[in-house]
Amino acid sequence: MVGTMTYEGAQWNAGLEVLHALVQSGEEAYFVGGCVRDALLGRRASDIDITTSAAPELVMRLFPDALPTGLKHGTVTVRRAGFFFEVTTFRQEAGYSDGRRPDEVFFVRDVREDLARRDFTINAMAAGADGGIVDPLGGVTDLRASAVRAVGEPAQRFGEDALRIVRCVRFAAEFGFAVDGPTWAGVLACRDKLGLIAMERIGAELDKMCAGQDPGRAFGLLLAAELPERFKAPLPGTWLAGLRLAARETEGVSRGDRADGGSDPGEGRGLARYVPIRADADLRWAALLLAGRASKADAEDVLRRLHFASKRMKRVAAVIGLHAGLDAGSEEESLRRSWTLAVLDYGTEAAADWLRLFEDGAVREAHGIPEALRSAAPGWTAALPAARISELAIRGDELAALSGEPAGPWIAIALRELLEQVALGALANDAQSLREAFMRKRRAT
Repeated sequence: MVGTMTYEGAQWNAGLEVLHALVQSGEEAYFVGGCVRDALLGRRASDIDITTSAAPELVMRLFPDALPTGLKHGTVTVRRAGFFFEVTTFRQEAGYSDGRRPDEVFFVRDVREDLARRDFTINAMAAGADGGIVDPLGGVTDLRASAVRAVGEPAQRFGEDALRIVRCVRFAAEFGFAVDGPTWAGVLACRDKLGLIAMERIGAELDKMCAGQDPGRAFGLLLAAELPERFKAPLPGTWLAGLRLAARETEGVSRGDRADGGSDPGEGRGLARYVPIRADADLRWAALLLAGRASKADAEDVLRRLHFASKRMKRVAAVIGLHAGLDAGSEEESLRRSWTLAVLDYGTEAAADWLRLFEDGAVREAHGIPEALRSAAPGWTAALPAARISELAIRGDELAALSGEPAGPWIAIALRELLEQVALGALANDAQSLREAFMRKRRAT
């Protein structure tokens, strides 16, 4: 990591064109915030934001195709070479009566005043077109020290927008940083303000944690600070208690000790073993839910409170439900039967997700997954004669005709019974065998 910026790549070059246009108009302009932080850390910046002394109206005149995405707050979105850049006028903010948004925004002429309103020093740096860093708050020093430190008084920063408390945890986990003592004290002092924050915003932050570099540590820090209990819709206590137990079992202690009272970089590592590194965010959510002994209903409850999309919630819940149906024993026949029935209940896609979730041996060990099950399950799935009712060689209307009874819910039950027999190898999947098995069952009852 260095103290100056170098710009390479099409996105940075497009951003430089925007900076040059603003500077040539007689204004100041800088790259700012997370893109500067990430570049100094050698990470790829997903979004490149720009701050400028130019008023929004001037930015709109300089870039006629710009989008007025936030004029009230001084933000204009500029398009250049296929990339989008949020260009925001230097500003200060005042009055956060709802603990979420500023009551007043006013424009200023000095970039240092703009940086002073930001959340953490590592996000409060600007970089000019020449690569020079504007860093009045010590962001570069904190990057070198691997520290998350609030700008100014932590309680004031967190009081302005309590979501910054959760973001503090996310940054610490994402970068493997410690939270400095005063900032961690501010987290603990202001955490009750999280009840003011919409759960959509909380859910988005937690989802970024799950998609990030170290979800296990992120959730370990959330638990250490007792934040999930303070959300507007508190997360279920039984799951949180299960997560804490899992963390203690593998970590040995709840948090590291630092002389300044801050959060140690190693704190919260106890959950890391439960979360697969190569899995996508949905499967990482499933891993954390399973680590806390969540049921399918618990999983749906957690993700519903966090306002997850229905499709994602169903995917995660299916993995949890499938897992709950598996036999914890060691005999192959018992394992195969439970796997087969679970696949019939939740589908082959959930089965494939479960297998991806437990590819890593350390993750399997943490969750107590029998090696025999994980190694044999793919073959068992591939060998299924039928995995869904639509694959049976008989239809519901045929059963109704055979029975002479009107169609009703009984047909789905009968088809499921036939599917189980076929999948377990007790019955051939041909129409005649299925008809005979159905009629035998009818006569017996």
